[in-house]
Amino acid sequence: MRGRYIAGIDVGSTKVCAAVARVDSRGMEIIASGTVPSSGLRKGVVVDMDETANSINMAVKEAESVSGIDIKSAYIGISGAHIKSAESYGATGIKGKEVKAKDIERVIDAASAVYVPLDREILHVLPSEFVIDGQDGIARPYGMAGVRLEVKVQVLTASQAVLENLDRALSRTGLKVTEMVFQPLASALAVLKDEEMEQGALLVDMGGGTTDLALLKGGALRFTSVIPVGSQHITNDLALGMKLPQKEAERLKKRYGTAGGEKGNLFSDEKIEAVNMSGKTKSFDHDEIEKIIKLRCEETFELVKNSAEAAILKHEPVCVVLTGGGSQMRDITEMAERWLGLPVRMGVPERVKNSIVRDVVREPQYSTAVGLLLYALQAEGGEKGSSGPLPVLQDSLGAIKDTILGQGWASVKKMVSRIRRPEPGV
Repeated sequence: MRGRYIAGIDVGSTKVCAAVARVDSRGMEIIASGTVPSSGLRKGVVVDMDETANSINMAVKEAESVSGIDIKSAYIGISGAHIKSAESYGATGIKGKEVKAKDIERVIDAASAVYVPLDREILHVLPSEFVIDGQDGIARPYGMAGVRLEVKVQVLTASQAVLENLDRALSRTGLKVTEMVFQPLASALAVLKDEEMEQGALLVDMGGGTTDLALLKGGALRFTSVIPVGSQHITNDLALGMKLPQKEAERLKKRYGTAGGEKGNLFSDEKIEAVNMSGKTKSFDHDEIEKIIKLRCEETFELVKNSAEAAILKHEPVCVVLTGGGSQMRDITEMAERWLGLPVRMGVPERVKNSIVRDVVREPQYSTAVGLLLYALQAEGGEKGSSGPLPVLQDSLGAIKDTILGQGWASVKKMVSRIRRPEPGV
């Protein structure tokens, strides 16, 4: 098979998913995936190096057996409450009165020169908008005329120890990390529609160990946050509240779980049986399960509302998009609308139309894995004639990559890491 290959690995707290795509003149096609239960991670943080490496290796081997190719490098999805976001600003003079790639490099340099503690590492520097001679809201500055260029960026930083431990686990599998990518950014690339990215949408990626938020508007990231609560907490609640093993609690959650909609449920009159810790079969009313799940879901959306309330008021998104494995709970969109006061829809990775592996582009739990492939496609040059779903990011990448750096956003990150970190207060 001709063309080049790209790989993305979603390293989550409950599952590891490796996806492989072939890119040629016809576009990108997902040709294989491998998904295994995740061991060794908790809330996005490595707690057991060997188990983490083993989970990643099994997912990669599964994808390799289906695709028939060796995966040597990949884009890695990362999340966790240790990831923080802050706004920054930079300005520079435009040499020659026309914006060149060198001008964009300098202005991002200026915006990136922020104080970063020694125990943290810059993960992404994402332009929100450019300003030329006082004219704001510019997504594509390359080639425009002017004297002064400014940029507003979102600087995402992560715990250096967490990144290093994940990198060490990956190195045990023999994989080379092309770049570590913030998971909700990847998910947004996969599930948000162009109109939503432009008018404003709050993405709520409900994973196993965390719930990740990303607000996009005008084709750029405006806000992000990570809440250390996920669908695994529902399983834990059921296991503790009903005195059940984890596997039985997970089965009940997937089979009978509902967030408690106002339309009633399918199992209200059904006696539910489960095997308890002593190995005996016990019967439960569905109301018992619903009550436990509803309380945890309400807490989750209360945390989402509190975390994103200021950003929602500032940027006024037109909708909320739920994705991730935890978003498959019955009646979850109805509950989200009640708590967040915005229209809510379920998001699946529908941006990729060509896929041999059909379930990957139909199920919300694969949003990050598919998004990592789309991110890789942009970072490595994209498809001919395509500007990609995030114009501010894509155009600034393209201008720098084509003229100066030659290796996309990964090189921008390396450039940023070379900037001398100013001391506090300087």
